[in-house]
Amino acid sequence: MTTIFKILHVAATLLSGWLVMHAMSYLIEISGKRFKRFLLFFGCCLLCSMIIFIGDPFNILATTPVFLAIILLTCKGSFWQKITIGLMFSSTVFSFSALRDNYIHDFLVSTGQDGITVLIFGDSDNSSLISEAFVQSEHGYLISCTLILPFALILYLCTRKIAPAKDYILSDSMWRLLFLLTITPLGIVLAVVTLFRPVNAYFDIFVHREYAVLLLIALFAIISLLWCVTVLAKQQKLEQQSMFAEINRKYYDAMEQQHFEVRRLKHDLANHIQILTALPEEKRAAYAKELSGNTALSQSFIYCGDSTVNAVLTVKKSVMERCRIRLKTEVGIPAPLPYEKTDLCALYANALDNAIEACMKLEEAQREVSLKCMAGKGLFCLEVSNPDPRAPKMQDVSRTEKQAAPVSEKTSDRRLFPPTSKPDKTNHGFGLQSMQEIVKRYHGRLEIKTENGIFDLFVYLPLTTR
Repeated sequence: MTTIFKILHVAATLLSGWLVMHAMSYLIEISGKRFKRFLLFFGCCLLCSMIIFIGDPFNILATTPVFLAIILLTCKGSFWQKITIGLMFSSTVFSFSALRDNYIHDFLVSTGQDGITVLIFGDSDNSSLISEAFVQSEHGYLISCTLILPFALILYLCTRKIAPAKDYILSDSMWRLLFLLTITPLGIVLAVVTLFRPVNAYFDIFVHREYAVLLLIALFAIISLLWCVTVLAKQQKLEQQSMFAEINRKYYDAMEQQHFEVRRLKHDLANHIQILTALPEEKRAAYAKELSGNTALSQSFIYCGDSTVNAVLTVKKSVMERCRIRLKTEVGIPAPLPYEKTDLCALYANALDNAIEACMKLEEAQREVSLKCMAGKGLFCLEVSNPDPRAPKMQDVSRTEKQAAPVSEKTSDRRLFPPTSKPDKTNHGFGLQSMQEIVKRYHGRLEIKTENGIFDLFVYLPLTTR
């Protein structure tokens, strides 16, 4: 019988460790390496297997730093994120284990003052004999330890339900704040377990009920902090979306102003002609040369049936001509697109700005951008391609052919985006992130692919907006 209880105890510990590890994966990214995942699984099992007696500080003081070290080695993210998440989960499990080992177990079996074991429930004449064998064979603690399994299951289900989006990001200042808030309930658990010393050889749950209250307060406080992570992540996401919307609006206003200047110059063409006819012969040639050098007068800005796309392409083509970048366009948009003008402007402008930035790192002969877009059959598609300045030179392709396999990434995390090359990295590098936010809002998809030295950006959006 003892062997069966031990097997159940081991099985419950392993399954509880697996549940705790997967609950953590909703709040912090775990390394994909097999060894590190196994190490984290071991740490979670160690956490769930600890017996926490009030008055015996060794287990909790020894396990906490070991578990935090495992978190630092096996999880991704900032230092404060890893430390905070590690303390939240360890404190949650420790507070429950202290309640289980000191109160829940003793509600089933308690030791009387005369040393005779009494079963709290049941009035059978054999109750004392049954419960004495129960304690002496350690069945009591083996069975009560399996209660970690339903607790780990509840923790996993609750975390999965309230968890923020996988790509959520909190600043280090937010994580430091959460760390400070976690210290209080953790301090309660540590104080109750380490500072109390029972006078007798046993712990009387009926005399020391205040410790159960403190442990329950700590448990609910830590679970509330886990929920706070979700609330803060959603709030920061809303602030980020608001920031992107403001950036896109300003970008669109600037683009509209530039496009207005183009239209104004074309409108003033008649006045320029009149001036030319009135100028003396010696000044006429110089004025005509200066006027012909204005690229705005030599461009056609009617690319498609959407005025916003026309404005962006007109302005960006003018920029590319000044930078000596060739632009190839294939535009098949017969009618206005059903998206906000600021969002549409941000998609095109950010994609082309990134392509221009990449081309400026190349020699003039290699500077070329290809733009293809079409709308039809319920789908809007945008593709922008340019040479990748990070790709190996042509003479090195044969040597790196095996290493330069095509890479296709679905961008869902800012860490997957190519870093900005601008000196001010704090205020730049939001272009692709802004595009990703727009694509998500319209239930579309953004993909990045680098193959054969060409960087391709794809955007797919349904034409029926929800």
